[in-house]
Amino acid sequence: MSDRLRQGPFHEASVPPLAAKATEALRLGDFKQAIELFKRLVKQDARPEWRDALTEAYAGRARILAAKGMFEEAETALSKTTAPDGTVLDPLLYVQCLVKRGQLRKAAELAVKYIGNNRVPASTAPKLAELAAALWLAAPVPLAAPVDHKSEAGKWVEHAAAAQQSLTAWIEGKPRQEIDQLLSRIPLRSAFRALRLILKSLMIAAADPARARQLLDGIPPESAFASFRLAVEAALPEGTPEPVAMPSKAQQVFAVEVKGLPGAASQSLVQWTKAERSGPGALLTFLASQTSTLPADDVKSACLNLLPQAPDRLRQFESAFGLLSKFDKNRVLALAAEARNDWERAEQCWTIAAQSIEPAAGMETGLSAGVIYRHLARLAHEHPEIEGEGKSEFPAIEYLELSLRADPDHLPTVLQLTGLYRKHRQDRDWHRLAEDAAQRFPEESAVLLQATDSAIARKAYKKAVGFARKLLALDPINQAARQRMIELHISHAHKQIRLKRADLAWKELAEAAEWERPGAPSFLLHINQGLVGRELGQEPDAEARLRRGVELAGGGVAGWFRASLEHALMNASEANGALLRQELTRAQQTAAPTKEEILSIVSAVGNKDARESKKAVRGLIFRIRGWLLKGGGLAWSAAEFHAMAEMFGRVDAYDLLADYAKLAGRRAPEEATWRYYQVVARSKGDPARLSFAEREELFGMEEVAVRRRDFHTANRIQRFIEGSGPKSAQRRGSRRVSRADLMDFDDDNESLLLELLAVGLEDTPPDMVKRMIEKLGRRQAVTALVDRIRATPLGDMPEPLLRELAKNIVESVIATNGQARHE
Repeated sequence: MSDRLRQGPFHEASVPPLAAKATEALRLGDFKQAIELFKRLVKQDARPEWRDALTEAYAGRARILAAKGMFEEAETALSKTTAPDGTVLDPLLYVQCLVKRGQLRKAAELAVKYIGNNRVPASTAPKLAELAAALWLAAPVPLAAPVDHKSEAGKWVEHAAAAQQSLTAWIEGKPRQEIDQLLSRIPLRSAFRALRLILKSLMIAAADPARARQLLDGIPPESAFASFRLAVEAALPEGTPEPVAMPSKAQQVFAVEVKGLPGAASQSLVQWTKAERSGPGALLTFLASQTSTLPADDVKSACLNLLPQAPDRLRQFESAFGLLSKFDKNRVLALAAEARNDWERAEQCWTIAAQSIEPAAGMETGLSAGVIYRHLARLAHEHPEIEGEGKSEFPAIEYLELSLRADPDHLPTVLQLTGLYRKHRQDRDWHRLAEDAAQRFPEESAVLLQATDSAIARKAYKKAVGFARKLLALDPINQAARQRMIELHISHAHKQIRLKRADLAWKELAEAAEWERPGAPSFLLHINQGLVGRELGQEPDAEARLRRGVELAGGGVAGWFRASLEHALMNASEANGALLRQELTRAQQTAAPTKEEILSIVSAVGNKDARESKKAVRGLIFRIRGWLLKGGGLAWSAAEFHAMAEMFGRVDAYDLLADYAKLAGRRAPEEATWRYYQVVARSKGDPARLSFAEREELFGMEEVAVRRRDFHTANRIQRFIEGSGPKSAQRRGSRRVSRADLMDFDDDNESLLLELLAVGLEDTPPDMVKRMIEKLGRRQAVTALVDRIRATPLGDMPEPLLRELAKNIVESVIATNGQARHE
């Protein structure tokens, strides 16, 4: 959506364009935007067609919400479609939402109201009539006497009376002939047809169960009476066909009673249903008492599965079934901790559980331990409370390493761990794992590609070629492997040009061409061939190759920027530089930037060689600064913006980042991403420049992101606050310190810590610490204090002491306030 539609008053956009945008949004199914636009139109001029379109947009929005299970929100949206006569646009969906929310009586009243109503679409009228029939039988509501008995509403009321009388007669055990006479008043085209089939099947079930099933087959699974049919099927003798769905306890009780089983069975099911409704603890107690009537192993298994939901019944379980193993006990406690979001406790219990079964790597116990460690790695990625054992700065890596030790043949873990090593610049571990994986999985393309990259990174070029050729033998069209080798030869060609040996550079490019796939030309190879060819005086063929490569790279600014970047990386002659500057200037004047062009530049700047040539890249970005500014008004998504922000930060273009974030904030002011980057731009990427108010604001953003489970945003903010800027360089390389490390302090260190604590408390007023704890929680308050103290003269102390100081300040304030409340 444009800035003008997002923030400007209505008169800034003429009605026809706005109406066109609204209509297009409705056509594309962007109902949220359509609602916003049509509301503006209706506010300006309440035309009937715009009101109708707004109603249709609300109905479309309701369908999307209902599909996501958000029935209350869907009901609210549908209420916006209410017409003057009280009807809504999609009555079937409205009634279904009420049913899903358990409001059966209200649903029945509304459904009956729509019987014979011409506002119901013909396609959904039969389904709504049947749903109304089922609801009315379950929750009878008064029916108005029809004016015309031959109308659709009149017939429905007549059939409703016959259905109710038939059901009552069957419950009271009336003779079959009497029930048949009542059922004959319900036509097979009636909305109550399913009830007729159900009662018929029940009456003949004992004598002819096959015929009874044939009758029930006439009720489709999507029928409103499907649950009733399921209960009847369960009651039929001589086995049952595959059920439509798992019968509920109420349906099971119904089946037991219809079958005429002993009263004890029926009573047991009733007690089971009652216990289930009372919660998992009550259900576990009930099941534990059934060991004499049900298979003991099945009862034990069921109770064990219930324990995570009722961990307080652990002693009761062990009294009934014996002591749990160390593994099972800690598995139960870990699952229970996860259910109450106690991630530290969950980590502790999962670790004990894994260690209790880990000894035999590769065996079944080792495989189970591997599963647990992978689960802990996922939790560590999502929850900062998961800290690991302090052996790595990144707990997810630590747990994946343990998983791989227990289950070394789990390929997804190998690939995930390799990716994390690369991401966090743990090159030694990356190269070791890539080499080992290539031997363990010699025919896995993804592993061979990682091994190729690793060999290139450590300049083992012969190994890289060997891995690449092996990969192409398995997968001849693997473009990634071909591209890696082309880039490797181009990198060598750059070095030769810098050494003023253009002839050897041309030879490297010729070898690169051997890796090019027929029919899939490489723009990078063409650009470099053109640039090196011009160095060798191969005109005009060289310039033609250069221009061909620029076109393959997308042409325009993106293409000429890429050519200029390659020229800068090889530090070629000024003759090429003049041509490139001229073409790059001309391209900027030709057309405004597009998202695709800018993202292409972002991708180019992210290249390894470009990252190592910050000065050259910064100069090129400055050269196209005016052109890039024009792209700030484009509709960037948050994911696209992250990549651009990283580029701007890498070349210190924080003025561009600020402009982009400001414009994005105008388009979507509710998105916190833009405000985050405004803060980053103002501080020039250095957290030491943050004011206390900005730091508090960032912590608030992180907390909101965690609540909505947006852990990527939360981690991004945390990394900026804790792991960026010159004053945090030492911290990034620091090792996590466990409590065991801190227990080694001697008395002198303890005295020093107490002195530092006193100074810290003097510099950090308890009231402010209290507010930080209330707003951020204990853990985040400790982190905030660490950053605050680091900016003071105390900030040069070792990281373990720094964190322990902050932790003691927080604990002291919590204890003081707790004592004050007690007094």
